[in-house]
Amino acid sequence: MIEICFCDDEEQEHIVLKKLAGEFLSEHTGLLLRFHYFDSPAVLLDFIEKNGGFDLYILDVLMPGMSGIELAGQIRSRCKAAEIIFLTVSREYAVEAFGVKASGYLLKPVCKADFDEVLLSCIRQRLASQENAALTLKTKDGLRRICLRDLVLVESFDHTRVLTLSDDTVLETVVTLSELFNQLREYPQFCMPHRAYIVNMDYADGLRKNELLMSGSRRIPISRKEYGKMKKLFLDYFFSP
Repeated sequence: MIEICFCDDEEQEHIVLKKLAGEFLSEHTGLLLRFHYFDSPAVLLDFIEKNGGFDLYILDVLMPGMSGIELAGQIRSRCKAAEIIFLTVSREYAVEAFGVKASGYLLKPVCKADFDEVLLSCIRQRLASQENAALTLKTKDGLRRICLRDLVLVESFDHTRVLTLSDDTVLETVVTLSELFNQLREYPQFCMPHRAYIVNMDYADGLRKNELLMSGSRRIPISRKEYGKMKKLFLDYFFSP
């Protein structure tokens, strides 16, 4: 699932973007996409702080209180791997966009052909980066490059972190769980249902009140304070349209 976020303070732009997004979804049914809409930078940043970031941001350049360029800088400090596109009435902002590593820009009024082209380009980049994303980690057996798509679970035991891969390979590292999660949190499939675990939701099979059911009959405890968040995450991850 690729999560896409729009932020524009003008209601009319939301109507246009929702129409373009709806048409894009109907024409690209093979892509798993979900669109989110925000009308102010402050509301978007608050959401990111509480719920995590998105894969792709489409930001209006001119907004009251904080420009899209400034907003992108704030997003970059939290979600370094995200793709960013700017909505602008002038190409002059394209130069500033390079400072926050933008993937492109769309000129208003946005036409369907430009919208589809830029969005597809970013989605392909994002899919490629997710497919090849990896973590280089110092383990008991030396440095290892771990493909994130193969990382099922990280467990913390005393002073050791144990990583389980999809082929049942088990690796040990002394890197702290918080350090590991800081590297993994920008990928939406990773979460912490309990302070001693990081899990990859791609390997989750079910949810109970006090545990997450993983492939291979693994059962991961869910702390009481995290259950509400995990329930929402599980339902959003697997059942949202």
